[in-house]
Amino acid sequence: MPSTALADKAPSTVNVSLRESRLVVGRVLRALGVPRGAVNAARDTTVVADALGLDALRLLHDDAETVRRTAAAHNHRRTEGPDTTVDARGRHALVAAPDLLDLAVALTHRHVRARVAVLDVVRPELLDVLPVRAAEFGVAVTVSEDGGRRVLECAPLREAAPADPLDHVLRHGLDVSADLWWNLFRLGNEALTPDSALSRQHTGRSVFDESGRIVGEVGEDWADQPSEPSRPSEPADPAAAPILSDGR
Repeated sequence: MPSTALADKAPSTVNVSLRESRLVVGRVLRALGVPRGAVNAARDTTVVADALGLDALRLLHDDAETVRRTAAAHNHRRTEGPDTTVDARGRHALVAAPDLLDLAVALTHRHVRARVAVLDVVRPELLDVLPVRAAEFGVAVTVSEDGGRRVLECAPLREAAPADPLDHVLRHGLDVSADLWWNLFRLGNEALTPDSALSRQHTGRSVFDESGRIVGEVGEDWADQPSEPSRPSEPADPAAAPILSDGR
């Protein structure tokens, strides 16, 4: 489902919990093809960036096709050493930022000071989330602009880390435009298993019949429409019915 830019108006808002925001953003990223191993880091980066006022949820919605198109791309490190250049190859900042965070932290721990220049990243202003995220790992990152590229200056953190925005969201929730939230919710539903007769018959791998009996396990050989399992015949004599543990 293509993303549609939302109309500029004074929308109503909903307050969503940390769990709800993580759930929906994670589904959206999966629906857009972000690799499974990268989803959680990009999800938390998006929630933190929005909590910081960077409008990350709206940009994720409006730039959904860009995220989808570059989901499988990888950052390319052009130079080695503590002063390095990374080509993001057109990736969206919400997906590229976790990789840049890992690099910044690793270079700082190895070289004490490092400088990372970032090229060709979509929505580079969202990289302003990196100082808060890096502080969790004892690294101070400052982000600046230099000739159309973003530069990360990295050094050991010498003061107390700022409060984690996720803690604030945990306690107070996140205020989101209602229109935006439900658009993201519907987009995220693309990551779910399509509704079918089979999907309504099971939870996890076990498939149940109408009476709640397990009739099989979902696997590659399980047909979309399993044959009706044979039912045991009813005992003709009520006295022949099995006796339950309570004596009935």
